[in-house]
Amino acid sequence: MATAAVLPVPSSFTLPNGMTVFGLNVNDTLNVYHDIFGDDCYRKHGVTIRDGDCILDIGANTGLFILFLNHIGVDVRVFAFEPAPSTFHVLSHNVEAHNRLPVEIFNVGISQAAGKADFTYYPRFSNASTFYPDESPETAAVGRQYVIDQIPTLPWGVRHFCAVLPRFIQEIVAEMFRCYYLKKEVVSCELWNLSDFIRDKDIRHVDLLKIDAEHSEEPILSGITDDDWPKIRQTVIEVHGGNQATAKICDMLHQRGMRATIDKNPAMPSLSLVYGVRERS
Repeated sequence: MATAAVLPVPSSFTLPNGMTVFGLNVNDTLNVYHDIFGDDCYRKHGVTIRDGDCILDIGANTGLFILFLNHIGVDVRVFAFEPAPSTFHVLSHNVEAHNRLPVEIFNVGISQAAGKADFTYYPRFSNASTFYPDESPETAAVGRQYVIDQIPTLPWGVRHFCAVLPRFIQEIVAEMFRCYYLKKEVVSCELWNLSDFIRDKDIRHVDLLKIDAEHSEEPILSGITDDDWPKIRQTVIEVHGGNQATAKICDMLHQRGMRATIDKNPAMPSLSLVYGVRERS
């Protein structure tokens, strides 16, 4: 059953570039920072961000991509969507404190059809929060492996101790950590259809459609009408579900006249980043 979210008092963190931002926890904040500021993951494989662009940021999280746009000095218009009330609360603080661009933020999710849905929110691992929680044994195994893969990043003494543990002990400890970080809350969230939004806002061109929505990528894209696809110049989409899901998203972009390039998510290589660029003069 969905419960009302208790909004946190945002914490502040100083990023490696010296910027102080609001966040839910330091690990989530740094992971997103390294993807966006360190790896520059939204300007690869021909994707450009230029003055005058209109950007739809679906899965805005705490707003670090918006702050990145401010950081690189482009004059763009942004519509940002974040369904989790706690995360949206932090997003609004970052936009208020650091943004100078024409930005509108919305506490909603995007899907194929408008309505309401339960959203699974992980306070200790907010970046994994989703409308489509996957509690399968296969996903649990991936989660344990992700924890084990972090051993080389630990302080030397802890790293050495963990590295010499038998594999089955590492698995037990990793499962404990996985369950701890995936303690969940379920909240009710509003859903909008993207083409309805484009029509209501009279958006004539979408220069970048950014989707980081934890298993919602296909429902989001399926809700775009044939009339609206030609308006979309570029996409960057984080894809869950492995090679089959990635191929399906690429095929969808190809059918809509885009060149699609696949890359690995630098923070979690089990996920794909799909870059779509429309070939036009």
